[in-house]
Order: sequence, then structure tokens, then C-alpha cells
Amino acid sequence: MEVELTGDDLNFFSNFEKITHVMPSDYLATENTLIFLVRMESLGKAIGKGGSNVEKLKRLFRKKVVVVGDSEDPEIFLKSFFGNIKIYNLEMRDVMGEKNYMMIIDEKDRGIAIGRDGERIKAAKTLLKKKFNATVHVRTRRPQIDMDMGGAI
Repeated sequence: MEVELTGDDLNFFSNFEKITHVMPSDYLATENTLIFLVRMESLGKAIGKGGSNVEKLKRLFRKKVVVVGDSEDPEIFLKSFFGNIKIYNLEMRDVMGEKNYMMIIDEKDRGIAIGRDGERIKAAKTLLKKKFNATVHVRTRRPQIDMDMGGAI
């Protein structure tokens, strides 16, 4: 499959590479955010010490910049994409020929997973569709209540 790059695409790739010295494998531009995918082993270099490269890119592009470790394994890709969220369970279900990933997270992380105006989950779905012809769904679980609170007398 051949992908045609626009002038904007080339600009994003070129500036990202100039600042980080890492060539992204792909990117996604949303209304407020640029998400760059890089090889896992280049993730630290791309982000920079203390996030310095991400800050430079943020100022350059005047958008929030997120760098995600890329993988050919959809589960590893999703875990990297949602790296700041504890995923309790991630299972793949085949629904009429399409792979659906069900991600179980804590109720308190739901807002982080979805993002402002659903931007983060939409980005995850877009990239997953493009890379793996799959989709992701988020389910929450209520926190476990500690039954030992009373104690024995």
C-alpha cells in the first residue's frame, strides 16, 4: 500500500526528525494534538531528557505533542498508547471479521483514556484502524472495596 504525503505531512516529519533525531513511523494530527509514532527503542531519544524535545515541538507546532512507541503487535501498541493508564485486561474479540480490543481500566482513569472531547480515544481508534484494521473499546471497573476494614475484635 502506497501512502501519499502532503506538504504538511513532510513538514511535520521533517521538523520532528530535525529536533529529535528520530524519524517517526507515522503521525496523526487532531484538532489540538499531534501524535507521533516512533520505534520503541527510540522513544526516550524522541521525547528528550525531561521531555525537552516534546516541549520544543509543542512550541514549534503550537499544539500539544505526544510521542508514542510504535509496535507491530496491536496489544503492545495499545499499552504504549495508553501508557499512563493501568490496563487491567485487554482482550481481542473477532466480530464479523473485524478485530475489537476490549480494554478494562479503572473508573478513575476513564476521563484520561477518553481525553478532552473524546480526542484521545478517537485518535487511538484511528491509528488502530489504520495500522491493524481493528478498533478499541474502553470499559471501566469499579475499585475493589477492602473487606478487611472492620478487623477482628
